[in-house]
Amino acid sequence: MITIEEGDYTPFFRAFLDGVQSGDWEMKPLALRNLGISPEHWLKEAAPGRVRYVWPNDGSRDIQPGRAFGGWVGALSDHVVSICMFSALTGDEGFTTQDLQVKLFRPVPNGDIEIRAQVVNRSRSTGYVEAEWRGPDGKLLVKVLAWKAIRETGALGPRS
Repeated sequence: MITIEEGDYTPFFRAFLDGVQSGDWEMKPLALRNLGISPEHWLKEAAPGRVRYVWPNDGSRDIQPGRAFGGWVGALSDHVVSICMFSALTGDEGFTTQDLQVKLFRPVPNGDIEIRAQVVNRSRSTGYVEAEWRGPDGKLLVKVLAWKAIRETGALGPRS
């Protein structure tokens, strides 16, 4: 079940939230399907400028027993900070990623991994988002830093 705080969300983000809630997300990008990223199961909270995911790490993304593959951590991190940025957009805004940094402090173990992201700073043209991954024991596993270039959706090209 997802908890959604009311906000002035863009039509794209509202459709995303509605699809995630209903389990019928028609616009799920092919890349997310191919990577096995499942916001329809893992997104637990959304509010303007904040999201919380819980990834039930069952070991299927491990590079070694009990250690998630760093590329997977990067891909899921990119998704989470992007959804967080989407939650802070209004009107006809979109964005593209300018920079994404993923800092791994500890191996990502099996079990429920909580990922919280928030927009730390937002100007007219740039958003800065941070996320933290915490393990079942509450210890910090990963820190994510992302800079997003905010533009009108028409300036970003066609969305498919």
